[in-house]
Amino acid sequence: MLSAARRPGVLARGPHRPGRAPVGTATAVGAPPRAPLTRAQETAASLGVSAIALLVVTGETLPVGLIGAVAQGLDATVSQIGLTVSWYALVAAASGVPLARLAARFDRRWVLVVCAVVFGVTQLVAAAAPNLWVFGAARGVAALTHGVYFAVATPAVVRLARPEIQGRVGSRVAVGGALALVLGTPLGTLLGQAAGWRVAMAAVAVVALGLSLVVARLVPPLPPPPGSSSRADAGLVATLRSRPLAVVMALTAVLVAGHFCLFTYVAPFADERLGVAGRAFSVLLLVYGTAAVLGSTLAGRLADRHPVSGLRAGAAVFTTALACLWLAGQLGGRWSGVLALVVWGGTFSLLVVSTALAVLRRARGPRAETAFALHGIVFQLGIVSGSALGSALHATGALEVVPLVAASAGAVVLALALWGGRAFRPGAVG
Repeated sequence: MLSAARRPGVLARGPHRPGRAPVGTATAVGAPPRAPLTRAQETAASLGVSAIALLVVTGETLPVGLIGAVAQGLDATVSQIGLTVSWYALVAAASGVPLARLAARFDRRWVLVVCAVVFGVTQLVAAAAPNLWVFGAARGVAALTHGVYFAVATPAVVRLARPEIQGRVGSRVAVGGALALVLGTPLGTLLGQAAGWRVAMAAVAVVALGLSLVVARLVPPLPPPPGSSSRADAGLVATLRSRPLAVVMALTAVLVAGHFCLFTYVAPFADERLGVAGRAFSVLLLVYGTAAVLGSTLAGRLADRHPVSGLRAGAAVFTTALACLWLAGQLGGRWSGVLALVVWGGTFSLLVVSTALAVLRRARGPRAETAFALHGIVFQLGIVSGSALGSALHATGALEVVPLVAASAGAVVLALALWGGRAFRPGAVG
């Protein structure tokens, strides 16, 4: 087996010797050595990449918060605007793997920058769209950047990090995505309500374009290893055949579907079953989001120290919190339900980041990017299927059982974590 210093896509560390990268330098095999990054530079670069992740997810979900205004502005129905959200998810899922394989032959820094620029430009087009067709087309092109950006972003920032904090640094991209739901989308919605939805979408675009310049400045060149394109093609087959990765993908699918079965309808559930609505619900979402960010951060630390036990504990708490939320809804326990809802949000983020970092641990280099693209597809399909299940339950008047259905999915996640927990442990790629 190749040593860590020579394995493709793995950081080269150790004492400086002639012909080797200096201490702290992450280079692709065959690439010329470069000066090492300081800790401050490592942090700034990873935060810049994570901030764009925040904006990409904000752009995906912003129409949900402004759906009525967008529909009115485009002379469309609310359901038609809602379909553009599903359209976005489907395009992102379908394009993730082929675009990640195409991107394998290019410098990762420029892949990230180009994704940010294309996303920003398409957001501007959507903001100025005269009709639904232009809006939908712009959303579709923006979605093309989603899958490839998240496929490349986490492996890229991990290449910049010291070995002992790679899990923590890798989790920052997921934290950026989590912050979109509790910071980016709510702030964008408030701006849209005050100044109009077109202004809100244009603001997201302008910030994304600005951050593309920041990332171009902060992130050093990350050239692909020689022959990375062919290895990416092989990586697709290896990813599909890898049992540990299959366990991670299966766990992700069930987790996300169960979560979004409830999350899509958490507002009416909190109103009808817990008596939390209006400003109180807004505060609850803020606390929920804070818990989600804390869960993401904790997952990065656990991934470096206790990846398997942390996953299993998170799955157990996730399932228990949902069961308690269902029970609180049945008994009218407002505060116990609120507590369960917040814990549910925190543990979901912990589990999502754990799955993402497990993908990184099981696949390296270009293969990691292919695996991350597949992980993104599974995630998007989980959102679509979970939302559809929640919609069906809501339409049949069974809203009160949605947390119990989500808890059942949590029980499956826990079973997978107990049975296949080895897929999340440190060790050899496979």
